[in-house]
Amino acid sequence: MTAASWPLEAPAIGTFVKLPTPEVVEILALAGVDFLVIDNEHAVINPQTISTMIGTARGYGITPFVRVPSHEPRDVQAFLDAGAAGLLLPHVDSTEQARRAVASCRFPPLGTRGVSNSGRAGGWGRTDLPDYLLEGNASITLVAQLESRTALENACAIANTKGIDAVMIGPADLAVSSGLPLGDPELTSLTEETERTCVQGGHTLGTTAPDGPGAAKRFARGYRFVVVATEVALLARAAREMITAARGPLE
Repeated sequence: MTAASWPLEAPAIGTFVKLPTPEVVEILALAGVDFLVIDNEHAVINPQTISTMIGTARGYGITPFVRVPSHEPRDVQAFLDAGAAGLLLPHVDSTEQARRAVASCRFPPLGTRGVSNSGRAGGWGRTDLPDYLLEGNASITLVAQLESRTALENACAIANTKGIDAVMIGPADLAVSSGLPLGDPELTSLTEETERTCVQGGHTLGTTAPDGPGAAKRFARGYRFVVVATEVALLARAAREMITAARGPLE
């Protein structure tokens, strides 16, 4: 799931990772996810652990993304150097914000990302600098998260921004920022219009879903990738179901 493979040939399924445990990456990989999103926006995971998780994902052949806390160079540089296949960029509301985010993540002339081939992305120094620069710009996937009314209204313009590979609707933040509950008809209508315009425009569109059936419904509406729940939610749900089933005959 790199920039070179987009638009995706088949729908891709991933999940958010919030626990600072590389073994979780192995479990998800063996479960069959296509990609995972290591959450550095809402979860407390230190950079060293994220680097190990990225390496583990790459070793298992699944695509590691990092959701970063901001678009600033200090918040994107280390994860790209550590070998992340791409970044989820939160709260991109305009083309200007999209361009600034691209500048932080792409090497010149596309952006202003700092250069060092000494990390995993540069083969620990073994990749020649010209190849490192070329690969860094060609293979990094940047996903702009649309989490406000303004962002949805600008969805196609953001998706058309040079250096942005995909856009992703964030339902929870969209609802909160709009002051409307999830499932509100007005919010549903706005989301569906964004879906139509993005799909018709040939843009790679993603979103989140609470479970597998929810993801299947979104794929049917034209989404190309869906982040299903979190590993925390999956663990909690399985634990509740197991405990309920075990206690059922006794109650």
